[in-house]
Amino acid sequence: MRYVYFTKTLQALDLAGMIAFLKEAGLDGADLAVRPGYPVTPDNVAVELPKAAKAFQDAGLTIGLVTAPTNLNDAESLIARTIFEACGKAGVPAIKIGYFTYKDKIDVSVAEARTRLGGFAKLAAKTGVRACYHTHSGNYLGNNCAGLRLLLQDLDPHQVGAFVDTGHTAINGGPFRMELDLVRPWLSLLAIKDMLWRKDKDAWQAHVMPVGEGIVRWNEVGQALKDAKFNGTISLHGEYETRDLAERKQLAKQELEVLKKRFG
Repeated sequence: MRYVYFTKTLQALDLAGMIAFLKEAGLDGADLAVRPGYPVTPDNVAVELPKAAKAFQDAGLTIGLVTAPTNLNDAESLIARTIFEACGKAGVPAIKIGYFTYKDKIDVSVAEARTRLGGFAKLAAKTGVRACYHTHSGNYLGNNCAGLRLLLQDLDPHQVGAFVDTGHTAINGGPFRMELDLVRPWLSLLAIKDMLWRKDKDAWQAHVMPVGEGIVRWNEVGQALKDAKFNGTISLHGEYETRDLAERKQLAKQELEVLKKRFG
């Protein structure tokens, strides 16, 4: 398994700073955010992503996947084609695409999303870069693996994959072993989050926490991964607040140590 870090929380760093952070934390590489305001953006990705991939490679690291903007959900768009082609050129194997939302009729929403995913399957076949869809709780289609299976059924797993999130499935999924079994043919990536419910004013909200400080049953996650014979890329999302970069780096080290012990 390869452990990478989602660079969403490293926006203040340039590529050299990200590389230093990852190496010092003991990670294998990056889940690189290609979004406005980051070193590699949708506008410069064709030129800058291959450069970034070489810089990571020279440092003994990898870009395990690219995370696109959350609204990248149309394979026919110029931005989608540009990002996929850039990843193919740079040797990045997977892209986390954007989300599809639930509207007023579930059958209509699912049918529309499946049509869009079919477009991404064609783009993946053309570029050799797998499109991956992330399980995110809330008003999103595929917000657990049962819902995600509705979107992915009949699609080629080499072209469209499942990006299963430990925290979001803990919020609104079933036992983790069942979650993975539901999407096993498409299982491509694992996102690491822990979650904790907190009451904010009059409503309960789920907050991302460091591994071990929330409701995720990590022993069950580890056993489920073994049962599924998962040996892919694991992305530490780190989407919790820290005092500074030093604390973030220390928490990344701690999470990595815990995960390697749990996952074997």
